[in-house]
Amino acid sequence: MTTKDSLTNLAVDVPFIPVKARNTLLDSLFYDVGSLSGEEQAQLSPLTDREGAIVVVPPSGRGPLRHYRNAARYVNAEGDRIRALAVAGVGSSVIGTAAFARNVADAIGSDVAGVVTGYGFTDLITEALGGWFFFGALDRARMRFERLVETSRSALGSALPAALGGRDIEPVRQLRGAPGFDVETVVDILKARPEELVLLVGHSKGSLLLDYVLEQFVCELDGDDHELYDRLHVVTFGAVVDVPDQFKHVHQFLGSLDWFGGLNSRRSTPRSPVPGAWHHLNRRLPYHLDAVQALQEYMADGVVVRFDEQRDRAAAAGAQPNA
Repeated sequence: MTTKDSLTNLAVDVPFIPVKARNTLLDSLFYDVGSLSGEEQAQLSPLTDREGAIVVVPPSGRGPLRHYRNAARYVNAEGDRIRALAVAGVGSSVIGTAAFARNVADAIGSDVAGVVTGYGFTDLITEALGGWFFFGALDRARMRFERLVETSRSALGSALPAALGGRDIEPVRQLRGAPGFDVETVVDILKARPEELVLLVGHSKGSLLLDYVLEQFVCELDGDDHELYDRLHVVTFGAVVDVPDQFKHVHQFLGSLDWFGGLNSRRSTPRSPVPGAWHHLNRRLPYHLDAVQALQEYMADGVVVRFDEQRDRAAAAGAQPNA
């Protein structure tokens, strides 16, 4: 669990306070923040829970929030006990992350790890354009664009050695694009092969991030099989993405009124329309998409066994539950 150096984090993030404050307000509208108690909300700060950090959120009334600065600390402390990973989008604030993770936790009856997402370079450009990032296909293009840039730089780096005749090209290699801390966190968790992880859930930009991460995961395996291909269930809300075919269990929800999510979705990819729902998951506002209900209905088909049901069966059989 992290010991937060508030002064250091504040010094780094001061230039971004207006953007972070706006995004926290935005996520308070788009996510079910009312599912978090006042005490829990007070523990969440965009200046300390930064991009790539992990907040473990239990079901309502079932324990405290836990904060981890990176994937290594999270996996070391409790990675093998967590059954679901949640990645929010919209404003990319920790309050949205925790609220989304709480919805997933209440649906599955188990603690959920929420990964705090953040801004990449292309997002800063769209901020300069007046916030159009939130109102067009740029949300989806962000991941594709950054991957294109990284690929182009990689190709340039591999072609230059011959052209430079053996000269030192280390400065050129450093031009290669690097994933954000949020992407690195999710990738590192998957590489750790957590034994209990069965569910990945994304909303809005979080769905796009999961798509990008899973594509990177498959690419790095270079054709090798992996146990997560059959075990993981990938569920998205508010953006229909092109999850790699290697992952066998994919279900995507999109509100029937969600024109915003539709702009950022793959048109030919199957999805489950949610009647009367728009892009937000805030159950206190009209036209919301109820993520808790949708996940519970998805699991009712038997594709994912609820943690508490598994625990009860294990206890009845005289075995110790994985808690």
